[in-house]
Amino acid sequence: MRTQIKQTLIVLSVILFANCSKNDDAPIDPGITLFETTDTWNCDLSETCEDIYQFEFKEGSRISISVENITGKSVVSLDLSADFGEFGGPNLLTQGKLTYYGCTTQNENVSIANINISETGIYNLAVARDWGLSAGFDGDYKLTIISDTSFTKGETPTNDTEATNYERECI
Repeated sequence: MRTQIKQTLIVLSVILFANCSKNDDAPIDPGITLFETTDTWNCDLSETCEDIYQFEFKEGSRISISVENITGKSVVSLDLSADFGEFGGPNLLTQGKLTYYGCTTQNENVSIANINISETGIYNLAVARDWGLSAGFDGDYKLTIISDTSFTKGETPTNDTEATNYERECI
């Protein structure tokens, strides 16, 4: 009987240890469905500057983007494009054009819903402050992204970079 109990304990121990691995303690990133941040612009004289965020979205996802609590008499423009090794591809918010989506006036909130992600990949979201329509050099905003599927946030955003070849359009 003792031999049988020892054998049972050994078998159970082997099974328990076999199910454990070194990676069990590593957290699994299940992704998020809501991203919120508060950020600022601090643009140079006569410069349209932008903060750029990266996200990995899944094919078939529907996302919503809103920019609220805008200050500094700032006018917001947005660019959401797939990362093809360089920034500034076709903007999903302007039907694939290279222009930024901009339909607001100073300190006016932006809200775009039901954006279809057609392919899994890394996307860059630029939140720009239009120099020609804004007043002053700086402003604050709150960015919110909601998705019907999980997504992951990329590296720390690039802040206050000059928006090159900047043109905005309201579609």
